[in-house]
Amino acid sequence: MKRTWVVVGMCLLAVGALAADTKPVKNLDGNCMAMVPSTWSVDTLGGAQSPDKKVSIVVSSPKHGLTSLSQVKQLTPGIYPKDKVTRDSGTEFVMEGESLNGKPNVYRAVAAGDKVCIAEVQYQNGDAAAAKAIADSLKSSK
Repeated sequence: MKRTWVVVGMCLLAVGALAADTKPVKNLDGNCMAMVPSTWSVDTLGGAQSPDKKVSIVVSSPKHGLTSLSQVKQLTPGIYPKDKVTRDSGTEFVMEGESLNGKPNVYRAVAAGDKVCIAEVQYQNGDAAAAKAIADSLKSSK
């Protein structure tokens, strides 16, 4: 029984350490946010990239065009024809595959009130799980 509690405690410490080793990436208006490792460089326009420049993210909330989750669901598969829809619900829409520039990507959109938050993570390091985790951190920050 003691061993179980030790393992649980270690897991909680690891989760806390991971959370402490991240920083936010916000879109220009500041209403959408995703978390990236603290070693990444983050700009003020909603972009960030890993130190080796093999993984990047762009966080946005369009003011024209894709301004609702239903519009994203309708139009985005045509914009990213090499992506496949992997999640589709009333609050989020996720596609994975190949971005317009040929790099592997994870594209995620979430409802944010009367707007939508969008993140695209592109990766060249083969770590799809890490790219998905970064995309999954996208949320409305207001």
